[in-house]
Amino acid sequence: MINSIGFIGLGNMGGCLAMAIAEKGYSLSVYDISPTALEVFNGKASIMADTVSVLDNSNVVFLSLPSSSAVEPILDSFLAFGVENKIIVDTSTSFPMSTRTYYTRIKDAGGHLVDLPLSGTPANAREGKLLALFGGDSELFEQLRDVVFRFADRYANLGDSGSGHVAKLIFNYIALSYVNIYAMAFPLTEKIGLDNKQLFQLLQTTGMNCGILNFYVPKMIDKTYDMAFALELAHKDLSYVKAMFEEYQVPAYSLDGVLTLLRTSICAGMGKEDYSACIKTMYQFFEK
Repeated sequence: MINSIGFIGLGNMGGCLAMAIAEKGYSLSVYDISPTALEVFNGKASIMADTVSVLDNSNVVFLSLPSSSAVEPILDSFLAFGVENKIIVDTSTSFPMSTRTYYTRIKDAGGHLVDLPLSGTPANAREGKLLALFGGDSELFEQLRDVVFRFADRYANLGDSGSGHVAKLIFNYIALSYVNIYAMAFPLTEKIGLDNKQLFQLLQTTGMNCGILNFYVPKMIDKTYDMAFALELAHKDLSYVKAMFEEYQVPAYSLDGVLTLLRTSICAGMGKEDYSACIKTMYQFFEK
């Protein structure tokens, strides 16, 4: 039975997840490197001094961190402390091969590691409308269900350890590839003299209409680039996808083009801007 929950990483998404759990009456312990992020949980959760204290005070610990390079040191510290009968749930978009390695190490030490990346936005988390992608031991799928439905309305069992992270990365690969196409197409049509707002409206009437089109294209056309997903995080996710292709020595033709545009944009100082800002790189080429 899950009676004490820990949460590490209270950023845009993690903070919403942890708050959703706290508001449903669970005993919650939290930690983040940011004092500002922790302040929000005063009176709503037990604020811990470090990550191991969260583990010690909980039987289930959720992680919401930027990358595997942030997840791995925490898992190492958990293993050094002891993980027997602990369930660790990684909601980060992590590298699947790393997930599988730590799954084995943690299981050998008597604990459990679940990958549970999430599809959606912080607003979806606040509304309880995320898609949760489970990977790990099947008996834990049902055990975690009640907690997961504090922030998600769809919960899919993808299979063994790492499967949830693979699915999330493929989701991002497909979605972000669409955005790269928009980033290349709309500066071209603008240069030629088309009305991009009219073009967008026409696309909405075709089979090419989709959520990605409607979310990204307006801020690309209006050149606002409202922050939703940092370009550097998108590059991290797609680099993980590239590494998965390389694991099987298979070329990733379209992905190489996506990464080239992202890396050019990062070199131009756009890494912390929204992913839609990659269109600025294409505009710069047309201005030359």
